[in-house]
Amino acid sequence: MSSMNTATTANTATALDFCLALGRAHASLGLRLGDDLGAFHGLDFGDFILLSVLLRAEGAGMPLVALARTLGLPMSALMRRMVLLEKTGLAERVPGPAADPRRHAALRPGGRQLAQTALLTVEAHCKAFVQPVAHGRLQSAHEVLATLIGDNELHA
Repeated sequence: MSSMNTATTANTATALDFCLALGRAHASLGLRLGDDLGAFHGLDFGDFILLSVLLRAEGAGMPLVALARTLGLPMSALMRRMVLLEKTGLAERVPGPAADPRRHAALRPGGRQLAQTALLTVEAHCKAFVQPVAHGRLQSAHEVLATLIGDNELHA
């Protein structure tokens, strides 16, 4: 095997290992948060992420297309999730401002309150989850994730 092929194989293994570890970390965090989010707030991790993105959105919510892209969901999956949140009175689909004719997702007052309350639970779990990681390494990891996300903002 040439040195070029060896280097490519090593980079592939490193990239694969990184991506697999990233997936496991996400799954581990989701499981840890899922228990308390469900028990204390009646949410799953995916609902919380959606509500937290809308909580951070300015004005009349966020265009559905942008929300789907930010969450990494196909539009059909976002619509299924939105219907459930609408039925429970947490979120709604609304017309955009006059300058933006697209449909937007917005929090209803109960959804805003629930998201703010759940945020305290999630913040506590996240602090405990990353506690073993040195602050400098955590900042570097955050920068790596922001780079991988690309044009989407790091919301969750």
